[in-house]
Amino acid sequence: MITVTEAEKIILDSAKLFPVTKVKLEESLGAVLREDIAADRDQPSFNRSLMDGVAIRFVAYQRGTRAFTVKGTQAAGQPPLAKNFQDSDCVEIMTGAAVPAGFDCVVPVENVQVTDKTAQLGADPIAAMQYIQLQGADYKAEQLLLKKGIVIGPTQVGVLASVGKSVVKVAQRPKLAIISTGDEIVGINKKVKPYQVRRSNAYALKAIFDKTHLADTKCFHVKDNVAKMRTEIKGILDKFDILVLSGGVSMGKFDYVPRVLESLGVKVVFHKVKQKPGKPFWFGKHKSGPVVFALPGNPVSTQVCAYRYVVPYLRRSAGIEKKSETWGALGEEIHSKTDLAFFLPVKIQPNMEGKFYLTPVAISGSGDYVAVANADGFVELLENKRYQPKGTVVKFFNF
Repeated sequence: MITVTEAEKIILDSAKLFPVTKVKLEESLGAVLREDIAADRDQPSFNRSLMDGVAIRFVAYQRGTRAFTVKGTQAAGQPPLAKNFQDSDCVEIMTGAAVPAGFDCVVPVENVQVTDKTAQLGADPIAAMQYIQLQGADYKAEQLLLKKGIVIGPTQVGVLASVGKSVVKVAQRPKLAIISTGDEIVGINKKVKPYQVRRSNAYALKAIFDKTHLADTKCFHVKDNVAKMRTEIKGILDKFDILVLSGGVSMGKFDYVPRVLESLGVKVVFHKVKQKPGKPFWFGKHKSGPVVFALPGNPVSTQVCAYRYVVPYLRRSAGIEKKSETWGALGEEIHSKTDLAFFLPVKIQPNMEGKFYLTPVAISGSGDYVAVANADGFVELLENKRYQPKGTVVKFFNF
């Protein structure tokens, strides 16, 4: 039996980068960027007016000129006016418009009165270069704007559009099969008997993975029959890159999953991790490429292992450099009943000091999926530390 840290390292070290594919910009939201994005030009690409008003030459103002002759109107999106301007000339200008050459000050409309082609300045003092954003003030041409390995969100879509990227290189999504197991499992639309349970794990796992945008998922269910299980899983292995199973990995008489997987050429890398819940977790690799995560079937165990191991694997394989976990402080002291690493559902509790604490959610056991639904995530408490006082900083995995 290995530690959580050892299991994590083995899994992440086995991750290979997903291939690169190209998608349309409007389809890139949530994908992982796999190319560096540089500016194709200065931003702004011209000296830009930040206000509606008039553009003047500041030297004329310094000489005492307060009435300027209006020689035109500079609208946004139009090329800058090119005339033989005099020091006493000005142009009416709009916000976002290019400031014509020779002008170095924009007087806002609130401080100017325009009558019969004459702009009379008000009493408010002005300064050289006021309300003008110089070319390249935001960034210069060829400057790195987005680094590969980030998840494309709405703001990144805006940046990509601003540099003309109509097609983007991203990580290709692998095919991920979610396989629930067990004779006691029935479909959610079927009538359930007192001794049966509905197929909730598969839906929860699909939701977890779909939320990441890192894989294309499909759900299957296999019964506790070795021959049928072997046939069905073999067909799935041939078509999918990643298999995530739920149930059938413990020590019970009908826990056939490990032996079936090994009979299909899936080599076990490890079986059992020093953690609670999720101790029977099984991980293996097939010689043809697919990786297999066989998770315990109790709902809390299933979800903990999915967040703790499968999601980080997907992130690493997609090329995401940033880790998924964060850190927080316990909102109350914890007395663990195990020497194993312990995963505890928690809620985020902010306080008036602008900080937040992670407060445990009452849970009756690894089958209590409602407790997980009422949590914001879970914390990882280190093994061999049964007592952890309030304020202890712990690793936090947000749902």
